[in-house]
Formats: sequence, C-alpha cells, structure tokens
Amino acid sequence: MLTRLDIKDFALVEALVVDFASGFSAITGETGAGKSIMLDALGLVLGDRASPELIRSGASAADLSAEFSVTGIAGALHWLESRELSDPDAPESCLLRRTLGADGRSRAYVNGRPVTLQDIRDLAEHLIDIHSQHAHQSLLRRDTQRLLLDEFGGHGQLVRDLTRTHGHWRSSVEALEACQRAQAESAERRALLSYQMEELDRLNLTEGEFPELVSQQKRLAHADAHARRLATTLAGLDEDDDAVTALLGRLLHALEDIEDDHPALTTARELLDSARVNCEEATSELRRYADLLEPDPERLEIIDARLGELHDLARKHRIRPEELSALQQSIADELTGMADGESRLEALAQTVAEARAAMLELATKVSKARAKAARKLEAAVTGQLVELGMKHARFEAHLETLDDGECGPTGLERVDFRVSANKGVAPGPLGKIASGGELSRISLAIQVVTAATSRIPSLILDEADVGIGGRTAEVVGRLLRNLGDHTQILAVTHLPQVAALAHQHLAVEKSDQDSARVTIRTLDEDERVGELARMLGGVEVTAQTRAHANEMRTRAASA
Repeated sequence: MLTRLDIKDFALVEALVVDFASGFSAITGETGAGKSIMLDALGLVLGDRASPELIRSGASAADLSAEFSVTGIAGALHWLESRELSDPDAPESCLLRRTLGADGRSRAYVNGRPVTLQDIRDLAEHLIDIHSQHAHQSLLRRDTQRLLLDEFGGHGQLVRDLTRTHGHWRSSVEALEACQRAQAESAERRALLSYQMEELDRLNLTEGEFPELVSQQKRLAHADAHARRLATTLAGLDEDDDAVTALLGRLLHALEDIEDDHPALTTARELLDSARVNCEEATSELRRYADLLEPDPERLEIIDARLGELHDLARKHRIRPEELSALQQSIADELTGMADGESRLEALAQTVAEARAAMLELATKVSKARAKAARKLEAAVTGQLVELGMKHARFEAHLETLDDGECGPTGLERVDFRVSANKGVAPGPLGKIASGGELSRISLAIQVVTAATSRIPSLILDEADVGIGGRTAEVVGRLLRNLGDHTQILAVTHLPQVAALAHQHLAVEKSDQDSARVTIRTLDEDERVGELARMLGGVEVTAQTRAHANEMRTRAASA
C-alpha cells in the first residue's frame, strides 16, 4: 500500500509530505484548492509524461517520491527480486522517485537505483491503480479484465498452470519446427553423403592399406637394384672367404686360447661373440627379405592400379589418401546422426501432440470456470450499479472465443467487460459506452465486487462520485468504507456523505498570502466535523450545518 508521498517544488507545492494509512482515506478541499496536484504528482512518480512547466516557479527542478509497503504483494516482490532492485535493509518497502529538470529531462529511480520509465510503469501495475476520467485506466485493458474475472472466480492457479502448459507446448512446437527445417535443409546433404559413402564402400578400403601398398610398390619397383645390393651385403657377411661372420669366429677362437680371466679380456670375448651372433641374425633377416625381391610385374601392376584409385578419390575430396578411412567413418557418423534426426522428429511430434492435449484439457477447465465466474460477476456488478444510482445499467463479462479455436497462454477466449448504462441499449465496451462519471461508478462497482480477490493493494478514485448525491452518495461512502477493509482506498470527493465515512480525512488547502501555496494535512475529529460542515454549507458554516456534520460522523462511527 502507499505509505508516504513526498513532493518538492512541484506546481504550487514548495515542500509537502503526506503520510497515508490503510483503509479508506477521503481527500477533500475547496474547488481550486489543488486536490489534483497530489494525484498529478503521484502520476508522475508512476511514469506519466513530464513537462518542465510542472516545476514550481523559481525552482530549478522538481523531486517527487512515493513509498509503498510491498509486504504480501507477490507480484511486486517478484518484480523487484528478478531485477535485483529490492532494498536489502528494508525489503518490505519500495521507494519510487522521479526528478524533473528545467531542461525537460527526467530521471526515475526504484530504491535509489536508476530505472526506465517503463520499469516504473510495470512495477506500478502491482502497487496501485488510479481510477479517474483520464489516466491509469487499467480497467479498460482486456488483460486486466481477464485477471479480475479469474481472481474473482478463484481459478487463478488453474490459469497459471495453463500458462505454463502453453509455454511447454509452444517451446515443443518451436523445437519441432527447428528440427523440420534442419531435416529439410539436410535433404541434399544426405543425398550427397549417401553417394560418397557408396563410392567409399565400393573402394572396399581397409585400415592401413594405403601405406602398405606404397611400401610394396617401392619394393617391387626397385626389386632388381635391391637384389644386387643385397647380394653384395650377404656375400660380405657370410659367403666370401673373408666374410665378416667367419672372420669374427676366427678372432673369437684366437682369444679363447688365451688363458686369463682378466675382466677386459672377458668383456672383449663377449662383445665379439655378440657381434658374431648379430651378424648371423642379420644374414638370416636379409635372406628372408631376399625372398620378397623376386620380380612380380603383374602384382606391381595391380598395386599401381589400386594406388591410382585411392589417389583419385582422395583428390576428389581434397584430402590425403591415408585420410580416406577417417573420411569414411566421418560420413558414416553423420548419416547415423541424420537417421537419429528422423527419430527425434517423430519424438518431437509426439511431444507436441501430448503437450497440446494437456493444454486443451486445462483450457477447457478454465473456460468452464471462467463462464461460471462471469455469470456471478455480472449479477454482482449489475446489482452494485443499481445501488449506485444506475437503475437501468447492465454489466456483462463477455467471453469471446479466439480466432480459429486457438488457445492462448490464458485460455481459449478473450474477456471483454461490457456495459449498458441506459435502458434498451445493448452492452458495449467500457471505454466506448460509458461516460467519465459513469465509468468511475462502474469501476467502483467492479472494484467493490472483486475487492476480496484483487491483486492491487491500493486504489485511488478521482471523484468517483461525480453526478451522484443524496442516498446514492451515502451508498458510495459505505461501499468505499467496506472496500477499505480489503484494499487501501484514497478517494478525492466533494460529497460530505462520502467523506464522513472515511477512516482518514485529508484536507487540501491553498494559501494566497504571498504566493499561491498548497498544503495537505490529516484532520483530527474536530477538524473533520468542521470540514464536513464546510462541504455541507459552503462558505458560511452555521451551527445547523455543524450539527448536521456531527450527526454524519456519529452515524459513520457505527457503520
């Protein structure tokens, strides 16, 4: 609720602080006293457009702030926390501030931190509603009307469940559409990969085949030259009379005839013996290799042809021949992934169907609950309008099915509050059918009926009693007093019958001694009687009007 309004150098106000209480507060004052200044100031704090002309004459800037208690206001608390704008030292409070400079620039703050005007407006939606003949007419918005009806019907949680289900369905549809686009875009790619895979499969490539073929090709292509060099080597190792192996044997035999166990001699014998054994093994390996050097022109031709195939396909893919196996595996993996995409497409289609079925099931429940609540709201608001002097008024909470049977985040229908203020006139949209005074009373009737379930903790009514008087005026006063049990009510009124029933009475006064100055103060009981007497009798307050005012306060005490 609104707890404090601080105004500096705004319009005719030099400095003004107003504290507000819970319940119903009446704001009164003589015509021209400046009752609208307070509402204009509050409107600026809540994000209205600003003009340098609103700065008090002689001042360089205007500074306006409004403090709210946000205890128990879930929407406001969530908004503040989600934007990290809560005051850690006073989380139960929220301070909105607006400054206006002579250059026309204005700045907005929430709990001392700069924000945009749209941020202020969004937050204000959770804090206060101003009903006048011009600004802050949230009741004219369809989303507000739908929310009021759903809260009145007590099925708000069902709608929130539907909104979540709708979000799941919408995200599932988007995922399905993205997968469908990907599948469509990959059709040509799939055809290309399949063709490439067929080419590689026909090649029947084996792991490590290319380097082995290259090795065989070199060996067969140079078989004669290798054989000649090999023969020379074998002869030197083991076949000639002075072959290395035989020579090492003779040298080792000569050392064995020396009878001495000196370590140097022992080591030399071991090294020579190892050298002889190594030479014998080398000879054996070279003879095994020699068996491979037999010329084989047919085999060489086959290898050349095979290497040609590998090189041709590698050039086609702009890779090295030894990378063909890795390419084949990569293509196989991508084709497998595409096959998985088709399975994912089927799974997503099933998810979308299930999400839509769940959404429509919830939406049907919401529609039934909404239709039932609409009939009750229509009867209750129409009854209140009759009490408020609109004897022929008829209120409708019209449910309009969405185009093509769509289901939106909040259901299958739009909510449209309609009213007929006169007999024989069909109900139409609030903003088009009702006049300013009628709209104030219609808004009042709706607020009274929905007060127990309303999400807005504070309501300001700017002359909601325009055009009424007598018995109806007292009805309005009692309605506002009852409404104050659930919601903070600040009502600008010119009717003493209404003001008498307020829990708190604020008087707006203008002084013209030196220059025009506006003040607002809370009246005590004696001052309240005096203000009511002024409202009853005009300029001259008589004993009779004061007695009447006193009687009105006495009746109000028992209301």
